[in-house]
Amino acid sequence: MVTASESKAALRLVTTESVDTAVGLLVGLSGSPTARRAALLNSVPEIVGYFSEGSAALAVDFYEEERVRAGVRDRTFTTQFVVNDRTVKIRRGVAWASDPLFSDDEELAASRLGEVVQLETARPYRDTILTNRENDPASVGWRRLTSGGCRFCQMLADRGAVYRQSTASFAAHPNCHCTAQPVFVNNDPGTEVGAIQYVASRRSKTPAQRAAVREYLDTHYPE
Repeated sequence: MVTASESKAALRLVTTESVDTAVGLLVGLSGSPTARRAALLNSVPEIVGYFSEGSAALAVDFYEEERVRAGVRDRTFTTQFVVNDRTVKIRRGVAWASDPLFSDDEELAASRLGEVVQLETARPYRDTILTNRENDPASVGWRRLTSGGCRFCQMLADRGAVYRQSTASFAAHPNCHCTAQPVFVNNDPGTEVGAIQYVASRRSKTPAQRAAVREYLDTHYPE
């Protein structure tokens, strides 16, 4: 059976291949910055879409194996692939990434493009876990599995506690390699993340909430 660490490693391979493909396209393009940007806008969403299928497939396999590992007996639930259409947002990211081409800074353009592609390729994995967890009667939530290094991610993972609220989103930064693990009734550890973790995971936060998260990080996870 695929373990959490093995699934995480497989996702990293998929996102790396996606980034290498997109950056390779950028490097191989010739012509004016405008022409190169247009080519990226046309091609990168397709690249991300292709690798997103693999990302979601990894999540489906992991979800189903975690279900079995937890001893869930209900076999009526069907795990679904979740690959949302993010073409518009990907194109916006590509437009931002290609801006440095106009100042002849291809290295920065490649770095930015890699950030966009990595984040978008990993997204279907996390979306698949969180969406199925919400729809599965046997699941009580999900926990964040970190790749280490980032104090923000360490804080969100917070000793393996569980996100139980269905509204909790998966906060991710560029080059974030964290994954989500479903938690079921049979293996529920009983510990829920605190209010600050729910606040920190929101996509939109007020200035006061952002300040509270920074203060919490500085107090409990000093640099």
